[in-house]
Amino acid sequence: MNKCKVRIWERDFELDIVYQNFPGEEVTENQLKTVEALVSVDFSGALISVEKYIRKWNFVELGDESITNIFKYVMPKSILIPREDNKRLFAVLCNYRFDMEHGIAVVFQNEILKEVGPQDIIL
Repeated sequence: MNKCKVRIWERDFELDIVYQNFPGEEVTENQLKTVEALVSVDFSGALISVEKYIRKWNFVELGDESITNIFKYVMPKSILIPREDNKRLFAVLCNYRFDMEHGIAVVFQNEILKEVGPQDIIL
């Protein structure tokens, strides 16, 4: 499966699935289970954490502007699935208006939000 349909923050996406494996490595059973579990993830709870991240790190650029449309700042582009053996770990990698170089990663472990930060936290 190279793409996955998911609903993130009340919008439907068809995102590329990227497996974080070494060249020549097979996709693991756990990585496949992680992809299967994506349809059950409730992304709505992560929205507050993403908004907090924007306000914390880019309050100057944001100014008094309220975040009424998250997609003006953050746009999901792909889902990264690292090689893990005992947990379902994945990150929604997003373009980020205030840091196009590093973007944002919204990281989940076992379908629960774990962390929001620059994509470096998962890559």
